[in-house]
Amino acid sequence: MLIEPFILAVAAALVVCVSYCASLFAARSGGVLDHPNDRSSHSVATPRSGGLAIIGAWVAGIFVVGVFSESAVIAKDLSKLGIIAMVALGIGYADDRIELVPVWKFVGQIAVATLFVIFFGPLQTLPIPYIGVMELTPLLGVALSIFWIVAFMNIYNFMDGANGLAGGTATIGLAWISVITSFAGSPLLGAAALLLALGTAGFLPENLRRGRLFMGDNGSQAVGFLIAAFAILGANWTGSRLSMLFVPVIFSPLIFDVAWTLVSRSIRKQNILKAHREHLYQLLLRSGVSHGNVAVLYMSMVSLASASAILMLALPISLHWLVPASIAICFSIAATLIYKRAYATGLLVGADAVSAKQNAQPAE
Repeated sequence: MLIEPFILAVAAALVVCVSYCASLFAARSGGVLDHPNDRSSHSVATPRSGGLAIIGAWVAGIFVVGVFSESAVIAKDLSKLGIIAMVALGIGYADDRIELVPVWKFVGQIAVATLFVIFFGPLQTLPIPYIGVMELTPLLGVALSIFWIVAFMNIYNFMDGANGLAGGTATIGLAWISVITSFAGSPLLGAAALLLALGTAGFLPENLRRGRLFMGDNGSQAVGFLIAAFAILGANWTGSRLSMLFVPVIFSPLIFDVAWTLVSRSIRKQNILKAHREHLYQLLLRSGVSHGNVAVLYMSMVSLASASAILMLALPISLHWLVPASIAICFSIAATLIYKRAYATGLLVGADAVSAKQNAQPAE
């Protein structure tokens, strides 16, 4: 199903215009504010309604594509995807306004993932090391689909803590997803990813350059859902020409940061569910690296990971695992150096120090 270039160009221009203008308005109107606390990397109360600008612009773009494409299938698929994204946006916005209890936020994420499976079906295939493509049973496909969507929604949310990091990596990664899916035979998915990339790009001037607007949970939940959804749709809509791993590889810098932090805190006997400031990007910020430099670093890593994803797709499916494994090894070396510096400067403490601190606390 091809989309007329003129229609896509109009939709793209509309998305950029709406996203940028809405971001300007949101930054100046205030609204829901993110007040700094001891875990924040900002010092001034800042609006966190950037997600409304991003998703609002993206919905406007897919509306144009759906209405003027003269294809009922395109309109139907984009409408369903837009509905689920709005649900995710609503859950995030509710959390921004009233700070949902974590269990209710988790239930909402499961509901979003379940709605996606109902509308589009579960993941159908998965690359297995040394074997190749494995056809998934419906039950296993549903379980993996829900797990992946919920997991990535949280991963993307965790990484939205430095100006430009979440928005910048999304812009780069989604642009690559658009190119890859288009060449793999899914121009509809390529168009949806491109419009979302332009939506996050329109948000960046107020976020990365000026730091006057945050994406908020409303944005991280919706954008995180859409990125996760593109991974499943990419595998299903291209007849497995695209591996389910291509999106996780593109966003491997974000996934690795969260995984490394969770494992590290577990080893150091710290509560992995408790909020903290020990993500790799947070340690870089606390060591004096600027928000802009951290964001550019992660955007560069996503670009390199995207090139690795293209390389992976050129390999036999049974060997796809070699690419994420190699990326993990390279990132582990860099993370070890960051942690070594953090220990030396007192930004991190070992398991023994944590245990001693806990034992020194008086009993209630």
